[in-house]
Amino acid sequence: MAKREAPEINAGSMADIAFLLLIFFLVTTTMDKDTAYARKIPKKVEVIDPEPVQKKNIYKISINNKQNIQARDSIIKPEDIEQLNSRIKHYYLINREKVEDRNVDYPYYSVVTKAFIDQRIAEAYNKQENYEKLLETDSKYEKFIEQMDNEIAEWNRKKRILDLYTKASGKKEMPEIAFQAHVRLESFIDTDYSAYVAVQSEVEKAVTEMRDEEAQELFGITYTSMRQYYETNLLEKTPKVQEYKDKMDLIELLFPLRIIEVKPKR
Repeated sequence: MAKREAPEINAGSMADIAFLLLIFFLVTTTMDKDTAYARKIPKKVEVIDPEPVQKKNIYKISINNKQNIQARDSIIKPEDIEQLNSRIKHYYLINREKVEDRNVDYPYYSVVTKAFIDQRIAEAYNKQENYEKLLETDSKYEKFIEQMDNEIAEWNRKKRILDLYTKASGKKEMPEIAFQAHVRLESFIDTDYSAYVAVQSEVEKAVTEMRDEEAQELFGITYTSMRQYYETNLLEKTPKVQEYKDKMDLIELLFPLRIIEVKPKR
């Protein structure tokens, strides 16, 4: 019986089919796009050297490799770290509401009044008007106009805070600690990290306790309770949420938490 040969398959059109499938998938397939937060690139601004910080405005805390704490000129052992709480409060409160007989080794307070804020707002508007006139001949003054916008907005914010303070306290003046006042934390390469965190926590605890006492006196509720409610209900945008936000802004202005962490020494 003769052997039959297998018929050949005509593959002449396979290339055309593959090409058509390739085009089909290229047209119908969607590609994922990279996502990112939309933000404006900040404009270049001229950096002005800040004024040197006066020694009285610095509360320096240093932690050595034996975890001993030096708070200004005092040595605190690790087991006595709670002493730091009263020292921080003393730093904030010793000159509060004092005009005379102030302790020269601690931050001074300024007195904020409505007239003072209105004067600063008027000065900012005058500067802005002058910059707008100069802008006609030189575009570099545009950034100065923006700075005045920010300054006016900040003074208006402080004016709202002052109104809230005067209504709650019955006083016409609001004490504000020196802008440079801060706590400076210094450590060494071999300082135990847990000791460093314990010191930082003690500073934050002292400031929070002062905030709680002030908020309780002014509003009948602690700063901590307002903050917990605000963080829990932030997305609701209710009047109470905004009320607590304004009150917290006031308390944080009265008792700012400014901690500067210095690069560890060798």
